[in-house]
Amino acid sequence: AYDIDNVCYEYFMMCESLVEDTNSTAFEMAADALIRRANEVGDRKAIAIHATVILKRTIRFARLADDRRAANEAVERQRRETMETARETGYMQYFYYAYTLTQTYYVNTRQEIHAQRLLTEMMENSYKDNDEFGIWQSEGYMATLYLRQNDLISARKHLLNVIEIYETSTNETIRRQSITRQCCDLADTYRLGADSARIFYNKAEIYSRTHGDTLRYTYYKAQLAALDHRKDEYVSYRDFCLSDPAFAPTIRGGDILFEGADAIIAGLDTQNIAPLAQDLSQRRQWLFLRDLAISYGREETAAWLGTGIIFTLYGDISLLNSLKMEEMSAVMQTGHLQNVIDHQKHIMAWMWGAIGLLLAGLIVSLTILITRNNKTNHIQ
Repeated sequence: AYDIDNVCYEYFMMCESLVEDTNSTAFEMAADALIRRANEVGDRKAIAIHATVILKRTIRFARLADDRRAANEAVERQRRETMETARETGYMQYFYYAYTLTQTYYVNTRQEIHAQRLLTEMMENSYKDNDEFGIWQSEGYMATLYLRQNDLISARKHLLNVIEIYETSTNETIRRQSITRQCCDLADTYRLGADSARIFYNKAEIYSRTHGDTLRYTYYKAQLAALDHRKDEYVSYRDFCLSDPAFAPTIRGGDILFEGADAIIAGLDTQNIAPLAQDLSQRRQWLFLRDLAISYGREETAAWLGTGIIFTLYGDISLLNSLKMEEMSAVMQTGHLQNVIDHQKHIMAWMWGAIGLLLAGLIVSLTILITRNNKTNHIQ
């Protein structure tokens, strides 16, 4: 896949295996051997690859650093050097790979603002260069960032672009990828039972290539079957997921969601469901259980879950505020303060709007449900 000189490849694999080893100089020796050999044989791609492994090594030490500002400066310096090398050698995939490595570093060190800034720059450069692979990657990472912030509308826009590029591209690197996760993520930006969600869950199944992909879309098929009151199908899909040892690490909270769904379908009261729901890891899972409770006429449980959803959203607002305050002093030094303020306003407006919509939706859903039940009782 790397298509480089065989000796360079051996040194590269040594670097990859040693990049996390901070207790010896073995990595540096392998990296030096790699660049020497690459220069000797004129392997331009190996030269670009060497720059990326140096960036990985820089990030490895930066994650451990106490001085975050100095660590960031070291990472940014090596990122720029890596990107310059990629341009000089003509292997632009490593130009954009430097962006993705660095934004991952920022995310892992709780620096959302820096990740947002970097991804915006990456996207601007990819569109300016008309680089399809760079556009595809930047759109995907931007979608992931918005999903972390629960800004589903913004995430949807970027995910639609990711899937459109994939479906129309002839780029072999893009076409080799699985986009099952992106299809599932896109479906997640719609209400679970909506037609759009079903369309993209079906696409997820079509594009699946790995065992993890199969687990992911089967997990959602189980939820749709439960909502549609297709109990036999729900049980079949649920059991398929739960019987697989890879399910728990692949889908966080999935086993708890199934316990909650079983309890709702069985008609257990809120006291039995509350302890389960409190252990869920994703708001999407809370929303599913609320919608399932509504579909089965469990009014009290639906109301309790709806209230819990609002509280989890409020908790996200507090967390985002905390993260932004941690970064603010560093950002003020870089001249990006106004961008940060604008982005923060955008997040806050969306979050409070989402709380309002969730509350309104809960009230409307319960009102319709109660009215329908009252009509049924009156007829009886």
